[in-house]
Amino acid sequence: MDIENATNLGKHWAAIRGDTAIAVIPMTIPKDVDFEEYRRRVLATLELLGEVKTGEVLDDYGQRVFVKRNTHENRSKTPRPPKVFQIFQPPVTLHTGGNA
Repeated sequence: MDIENATNLGKHWAAIRGDTAIAVIPMTIPKDVDFEEYRRRVLATLELLGEVKTGEVLDDYGQRVFVKRNTHENRSKTPRPPKVFQIFQPPVTLHTGGNA
């Protein structure tokens, strides 16, 4: 994946487990929602799944990744490369029969 030319889908929180972002939730919300309450509930929910990190979701022709935000110490003139996590995608299960 070419993260330099990928489409940035904005800032998100992610539950990280191992090398995978298990779940991501956007930070942008409608203006009529209390951000602090939203933030508190999002973080509590994601903590059930893994370690919560802040970053951005990038899309490169359907392949999406979570890029962890660098710490303040790592925003110098020579920062380390960003840590990239694949976003968990459940396997596609097709069910046949029944009413569609």
